[in-house]
Amino acid sequence: MVIKTYKALIHLAALQSDKAKKWVDGRQQWREDLQKLVNPNKKRILIHAASLGEMEQGTPVLRSLRKQWPEHQIFVSFFSPSGYEYFKETELCDAIIYLPLDEKKNSTDFAQILRPELALFIKYEIWPFLLSALKDLNTKLILAPAVFRANQIYFKGDQKAFFREALHKFDRILVQDQPSLEILQEQNIQGISLCGDSRFERALENKEQDFESSLIQSFIGDDFCLIAGSSWKKEESLVLKLLAEQRNFKLILAPHDISESNIQSILKRFSNFGISPFSKKTTKPEDRVILIDSIGQLRYLYRFADLAFIGGGLGKGVHNTIEAIVYHIPVLFGPKRKKFPETQEMLDRGLAAEINNYDDLANAFRYFSSKKPLPQDFESYIQAKLGASQKINQAINQLMQHSGSF
Repeated sequence: MVIKTYKALIHLAALQSDKAKKWVDGRQQWREDLQKLVNPNKKRILIHAASLGEMEQGTPVLRSLRKQWPEHQIFVSFFSPSGYEYFKETELCDAIIYLPLDEKKNSTDFAQILRPELALFIKYEIWPFLLSALKDLNTKLILAPAVFRANQIYFKGDQKAFFREALHKFDRILVQDQPSLEILQEQNIQGISLCGDSRFERALENKEQDFESSLIQSFIGDDFCLIAGSSWKKEESLVLKLLAEQRNFKLILAPHDISESNIQSILKRFSNFGISPFSKKTTKPEDRVILIDSIGQLRYLYRFADLAFIGGGLGKGVHNTIEAIVYHIPVLFGPKRKKFPETQEMLDRGLAAEINNYDDLANAFRYFSSKKPLPQDFESYIQAKLGASQKINQAINQLMQHSGSF
């Protein structure tokens, strides 16, 4: 019932929303399209992520899979257009596809056409009908790196038995933190272990990529630089006030929404402080703000900053803080962060501050602009978090060696 309602709503939304239209259009004739992509002479591996953010966790694993199983066809599937359209690591896979809605016939047809030897689902992606269909084909199933909370649908509510049964379909579940492990142990879920968060490896991969920008370097000069990454209007409103009260810093503003309407709104709201879009490849002498008006660069831009204010934490949930912390800069974020245990770890180590209002932002800005943590403080934390991808790959290799799907 929930799936049918979602399907009806998204088709309705597609009449007005470009993103919803892409979601609908991308699934037209998916059976025929998938059949054309499958090479019947090769074995196949499926990696599924909800969107681009989740695939950041899967990319280090995908890189190892491509090296270790070069003769396999590797399919990367997404639920959201943000993943399908902006995933750039195309050399690591053979095809990028949409996953159809988790209806019984959809799932059966998808599994029968693709028939993967192994399927890796990332983080929260638990599709009951698809898991059952793949299990019937003896596909090896792994969920990693996963996070669980006691209030999730698998453990409470009228449908908990149905959704918890889906967890039993997995051959292996690797989780990011100890609380998640304990929750699964209490539910008697088998094949579980602790792996950590592979986003740390992915963030270090991004950090090692060459990324030069004489424009941003000349814009910052010798000034202190704050970057607002994946910002929403609530964070931007606080930053606007900070610009008015603190006159000794430059701002790199990278909004979550880069639609033309939002870009124009930001240009208008920040106009009193001098603002130029990054795409114009020039700034004005009086500019204090440079606006990143395209997607895919934020992960590299943190290298130019002294402090990062990560968006989302004043709304539905904070965005990726790990992309920033690997550059040895403190991070700020709002209180909606319970799904991300790394934020508490960063707070405990003095590498971050929680922002609930403008006073919090002003105080954190003053503190970190005068007393930045030492590089070794950041590095000891980062090094302690590495190793997740290796553990996931070890689990995959064990499953592949005992695969019975072909």
